[in-house]
Amino acid sequence: MARPCGSRCPGDIGQMSRRGPGPLRPYPDAVTVRRDLRARRVVLDVDTGIDDALALLYATASPALDLCGVTVVAGNVPVEVATRNSTAVLSHVGADHVPVAIGAGRTLSGSGPREGPTDHGADGLGGVRVRRGAAPSEHGPRSLLRSVASDGPVTLVGLAPLTNLAVLAPMADDVVLVAGELGGGEPAEPNAAHDPGATARVLAAGRPLTLHVADVFERVSVRPDDVARLRSSGRAAAQLAGELLAVRRGHLVGDAGALVLITHPTLFRVERRRMGMVGEHLTETPDGRWVDVVVDVDRERAARTVVDALLTA
Repeated sequence: MARPCGSRCPGDIGQMSRRGPGPLRPYPDAVTVRRDLRARRVVLDVDTGIDDALALLYATASPALDLCGVTVVAGNVPVEVATRNSTAVLSHVGADHVPVAIGAGRTLSGSGPREGPTDHGADGLGGVRVRRGAAPSEHGPRSLLRSVASDGPVTLVGLAPLTNLAVLAPMADDVVLVAGELGGGEPAEPNAAHDPGATARVLAAGRPLTLHVADVFERVSVRPDDVARLRSSGRAAAQLAGELLAVRRGHLVGDAGALVLITHPTLFRVERRRMGMVGEHLTETPDGRWVDVVVDVDRERAARTVVDALLTA
């Protein structure tokens, strides 16, 4: 069952040298965090579709994470639908205590959610039914993050278009984003591209920043036999994750991979790259900002990490 958010400090779980380009030393493994009885305090910014829901389930299941709050933005679906999905998933696993704040329903330029069909369907969860959860917080994203940050360091994890983060990023100790790309092909990676003005603001905020780019996002899939194990589990989190993965394109863990990066960083290779906006693309560019970029992953172990956490939650 999910734990109430405390004021525990993430300590030395994730600080790497940021001096200049080139490969970086890996983070200490999450086993160290559990041995020290610490958990990384996180706030997730979501537009809850299927893989955002998987990320919420993993965040509440992993003993290396302390989910302190959720902020919601329009993206995969309208912000009202994403909020309903977020509270429903949290309630499903007994995490009603986690505050959920409704954020931006439109981008900085006034656009709404993504148009046209998506992998997530009109309800955001691919038709998977989850009972309605608790009401969202009466407070907005800024108030939520300010309250969480007053209790100690917090990592802001962006799994959606960056409209909320344009305001929230300067308030966080560090930021992890599912955003950007190294290949630079079309179409542009959707989280960065949906609100390019907000993406530029997040880059300019100057906070320590790690990008879990599309090139790696597309590599981590759960095996069909593990999807079946999850679906047949008697545990609420595992069973729901199995149902979601069963309708997920390629059984990709998607956004949940950014949380595995935090809990099991030795499964990933992270390098310093210059990243900036080139049109609607967040990609490498000579005049970009030096940030940490995930460039490779042990895909099988990363997927198994998600499965194991859910089966033992």
